[in-house]
Amino acid sequence: MSQKIKIMLGVTGGIAAYKSAEIARLLIKNNFDVKVVMTRTAEDFITPLTFETLTNSKVYQYNTVEKENPMLHIDLARWADIILVAPATAEFLSKILHGRADDMLTTSCLAFDKKIILAPSMNKNMWENKATQENYQSLKKRSIIFFGPEFGTQACGDIGSGRMKEPEDILKDLQNIVKKKPKSFKGKKVLITAGPTVEYIDPVRYLSNRSSGMMGCEIANAFHNQGAEVILVKGPCTYKEQDEVNSIEVKSAKDMLSSVEDNISDCDIFVSVAAVSDFTASKLSKEKIKSDKGLTLELTKNIDILKIISEKYNMFSIGFAAETDELKKNALKKLKDKKISVIAANKVSFTDGIDNENNSITLYWGEGLEKILKLKNKKDLAIEFVEEISNIYN
Repeated sequence: MSQKIKIMLGVTGGIAAYKSAEIARLLIKNNFDVKVVMTRTAEDFITPLTFETLTNSKVYQYNTVEKENPMLHIDLARWADIILVAPATAEFLSKILHGRADDMLTTSCLAFDKKIILAPSMNKNMWENKATQENYQSLKKRSIIFFGPEFGTQACGDIGSGRMKEPEDILKDLQNIVKKKPKSFKGKKVLITAGPTVEYIDPVRYLSNRSSGMMGCEIANAFHNQGAEVILVKGPCTYKEQDEVNSIEVKSAKDMLSSVEDNISDCDIFVSVAAVSDFTASKLSKEKIKSDKGLTLELTKNIDILKIISEKYNMFSIGFAAETDELKKNALKKLKDKKISVIAANKVSFTDGIDNENNSITLYWGEGLEKILKLKNKKDLAIEFVEEISNIYN
């Protein structure tokens, strides 16, 4: 950046406040000008001295007063190009929504007329609470930008949405906003399937697989972040996509196909990430099969959603192939047999690929063209995947 972007970094009282020090360090390292404003409860988790050392600048506390500058909050608001609050607690979201101004950070936000970015951090139950969700939706309508929160393990041991994004990811998101990089899929509509499917044997048992849905959800997020209108048809899984992604939850392969066909008519791209069960029970028992009788299960081949869609609709289609061996041979066969545009193949085992936060993918398209996307976290892999698809599609 030829001219430094001025960031007011707000720190509120959540356990993720310790990560704010790393955010401040990364911002300074990447040529941002940073001033830190802390709430009273933030100081219970981290000291102002930490930020003063990192930024080599005065830290503004909740009750900071300068006799020579009685309108300090106005001057801070005029100084900043962007206000980034990380972490942003549930209480802070409520304060901002209702125009509260009871400390230096909230009064500065109320006097600010440019971009405000919030990186929420709270327990999953607090995030999912109806009041918090209503506050969140209302703030988005006011053009408040949200970085996260993310799905994951929280400090309390719970697993769910509410975890603050990592400092490196917050920096990347901020840089993307500042750079105003053109979005490669703006104006495009993308339909994506994700997660496993469930094929019932009887009222309590079913066939399924270990898919977590993470790869499909992150690909949906990555397409959305590149400007696409995204529809996500998702089998039963706990992984959460961004709220802006239109999500449809299904169970069986038949349910998934039906939802895909209901929404695909005006789509430009179809991405079949879902791990659809290959088999279904030949006969569904309406009553629970008694365990003392033993069980011989007869299976039939399940519907092939990707093949049906690629043959019926003329659009750019991408399939996924999870293979335990002969990756390239099997992937190229699927690319040809299913008559699709691109196949994304990855090796899986009991410990790798499926139900794992990390993955690697090899893309095959055209007449044997290939691109290897090396092992990394699925979130970063999804971003790289969408970038490569943009190169192929365009």
